[in-house]
Amino acid sequence: MSATQSRISDAAVQKATGKNWAEWFALLDGEGAEALPHKQIARLLHDKGYLASGWWRQTVTVEYERARGLRSVGETASAGFEIGVQKSLPLTPAQAWNLLTEPEGRALWLGTVPDLRWEKRAAYATAEGTRGEIRSFTPGKLVRLTWQPPHFTAPSTLQVSLTSSGAKTALRFHQEKLDSAATREQMRAHWREVLEQLAKLVQRVD
Repeated sequence: MSATQSRISDAAVQKATGKNWAEWFALLDGEGAEALPHKQIARLLHDKGYLASGWWRQTVTVEYERARGLRSVGETASAGFEIGVQKSLPLTPAQAWNLLTEPEGRALWLGTVPDLRWEKRAAYATAEGTRGEIRSFTPGKLVRLTWQPPHFTAPSTLQVSLTSSGAKTALRFHQEKLDSAATREQMRAHWREVLEQLAKLVQRVD
């Protein structure tokens, strides 16, 4: 990735840090940063006095990793590859929450779990082979859980949340700890399809 492909412009980074992207990348190349993990690159920027701001240290590190092919779009240092999709439905928050948590709607995104307990640290296993554990649960707002279908070698983290706006409520699926850019794109398509199926369920009930 070239400097011009960064999400932050050359002018903005130059104004904030005194260097443009090409200059930062050349500096880090000279420090041998291409062979370092994320935390050590950020620490190098701090320890050598290049950047006082923690936010800019992280930003420069991430953009350098992307520019050198060490990190892909959609990949973060702490959460691996991640994806977020959402759709607004003509529902109140209470109706949207019922759609997500009652058996018919729940089966569309989580799977078949007859004995699911909506509480923190509750483990679950679906009839389709997905397993995980509920990490946080706020009734009417969000549920965060680990989510590992049979073909995943490690669990991902999935958060389903609601945001109300006027007469509509936005349903959002945010997934972290995916293992590759390819899996990220597969899951983007998957959750978009889930949202479409949930929308069709709403229309059928109406």
